[in-house]
Amino acid sequence: MNHDVLAGLPLAPPLKGNPPSPAEPFVPAERREAGKRVDEAVAALVGSVSAPALRDTVEALAAFPTRHTFSPFIGPAADEVADRLSAAGYADVTRRTWTNAGHSADNVICTKPGTVTDRPDIVLCAHYDCRTADPHDATARAPGADDNASGVAATLEIARLLAPVALAGTVRFVAFSGEEQGLWGSTAYAAALSATGAGACRLVNLDMVGRPPSDGTVTVERDLGNAVPGNDAASLAFGAVMAQAAADHTTLPVRLGPIYASDYMPFEARGDVTIGAYEGDGNPHYHQTSDAPATLDYEYLADVTRFTLATVLAEALDATG
Repeated sequence: MNHDVLAGLPLAPPLKGNPPSPAEPFVPAERREAGKRVDEAVAALVGSVSAPALRDTVEALAAFPTRHTFSPFIGPAADEVADRLSAAGYADVTRRTWTNAGHSADNVICTKPGTVTDRPDIVLCAHYDCRTADPHDATARAPGADDNASGVAATLEIARLLAPVALAGTVRFVAFSGEEQGLWGSTAYAAALSATGAGACRLVNLDMVGRPPSDGTVTVERDLGNAVPGNDAASLAFGAVMAQAAADHTTLPVRLGPIYASDYMPFEARGDVTIGAYEGDGNPHYHQTSDAPATLDYEYLADVTRFTLATVLAEALDATG
């Protein structure tokens, strides 16, 4: 692990409004054929994504007065996430506490072991904390429906659907706190993984995926440089899998953009292969009290969940089984 790289990450509030480079349109290939058995299994799971279930999770999280990391509601919000993972049938659901600048909160981590040990772990993650325009205001009403109950809802829905499915690759479903303060929870978790000697993983981050921009697109984010240029090629290939999954399983137009200002950054800095899904700029409710469940498009969120599930399956499902 490069401790200096992780320690040097900015601990300032991240903002998604200023991408370092513009997103470009993705031109899909013809639908790729997999083995019939695997293809049918993927299609069945993808078709099981439930927009009402996604809305239920968003509404449950948005019902907290705020999920600001410094508020008394951050613990109950973590309970909500952990309880939903346990209810889906997972036994390995843990809370890992981090401390930064005198503040503490928990990351929620659920592990689904795979049957093959020589594959990189897959991490599907989203942050469950939220904020309003003032990043230091821990008392103002902050529903945080799009940012980022939407990403958490997609993560939990994918976890629910994968619970009974035997996978070759190990998948970790992770909900971070402290993102809005400067990626605090994800930085702590990335450092903890490296401290245990964990090898490089393949990480998918979902941050703001519930409200389509005016052109109806979704952006697949890839690693274009950043702290460790050596993982760029693998990220571009992984991003291509996600973009093609969107073309194969939804009608969403896809754009390709860079990773930035979210929880994949500490993992990129330790050499992991990172990608993300993001709705793109233009949500007028971003970091506002008005970021409420009624402002989301749940069919759009369901489509993002569908192609993210297909992406995870492309990495974790044993195509020979």
